[in-house]
Amino acid sequence: MKAEQAIYALLNGSAPLAALVAARIYLDTRPEADPLPAVVFELISDRQDNARQGEPEKATARIQVNCLGQMAEDAVNVREAVKAACHNQSGVFGGVTVLACLQEGSGADSYDELVNIYVKPMDFTIHYLR
Repeated sequence: MKAEQAIYALLNGSAPLAALVAARIYLDTRPEADPLPAVVFELISDRQDNARQGEPEKATARIQVNCLGQMAEDAVNVREAVKAACHNQSGVFGGVTVLACLQEGSGADSYDELVNIYVKPMDFTIHYLR
């Protein structure tokens, strides 16, 4: 849960992102009735790194952040704000010591015609202390 706490703190602490999505930052799912644009993030993997006895335990997590909008441009703007908020960050976020938060790439963009939502996914790797 620490990786999720850290990414949430990074996203929630970004004024440019808040200007786009307000408080619509969700773990795993977005309530269907909530307006867009929004951000939904999910933990993909979390593994403990090998540490020597006496050293702090380190972990590496992969988080997918989905940037949602009713128009493609909205989702792109959210994606850019997410990147600015999270990429190349280190420090203490949400009580978690983050050694590095790095964007690892973007997934394939998609459009769900049934609900009229554009999705622009991004992947981040977070190196943190347990």
